[in-house]
Amino acid sequence: MEGKYGEIFEKAAPYLNTRENDVHTRIAYELARRLLAFYPDADEVIVLPAILLHDVGWKMVSEEKQLEAFGPNMKDKESRRLHEVEGVRIAKEILESLSFDPVKIQEILKIIDGHDSRKEAISLNDKLVKDADKLWRFSPVGMDINIKMFRMYKNKLSDRLLLKIDEWFFLPESKEMARLALTESKKETP
Repeated sequence: MEGKYGEIFEKAAPYLNTRENDVHTRIAYELARRLLAFYPDADEVIVLPAILLHDVGWKMVSEEKQLEAFGPNMKDKESRRLHEVEGVRIAKEILESLSFDPVKIQEILKIIDGHDSRKEAISLNDKLVKDADKLWRFSPVGMDINIKMFRMYKNKLSDRLLLKIDEWFFLPESKEMARLALTESKKETP
């Protein structure tokens, strides 16, 4: 990451050292960049900061509570929501410290606020962020992290991910990328 996006990531880094969020954020950022290539009407200056900052709020949720607040065994919706609310607060501080455009900040914060709890997308930019956030789960690294985190076998995780594609993704390109990643993953040894 270079320029302003590198600066955002650098300021976000202390908040991303939980739950493997530093790794998740880097992969989601690259996926968002790939998706942006399909959508010239989307605003990179909204999408990329939003994906870099969307999970900074997890730092405010105890690690004991985190595993129950996301994933296949999610029970703690209150902690999931807390990470969004705290994420908005932290993202605002980071973006304002970098003298980011106040109008852009407002849209970025709207995306972060509800990126997991809100089922519908509020804009094309939000669709890109939501899809990149979930697409990382289909990457080899994302799958490995989730296998360890949730103590699942690779085949069980792959089956679960396959069933979620149409439910999770808004964009046809995201669905295609997810299916392709699962196909590639099946070629590898379990």
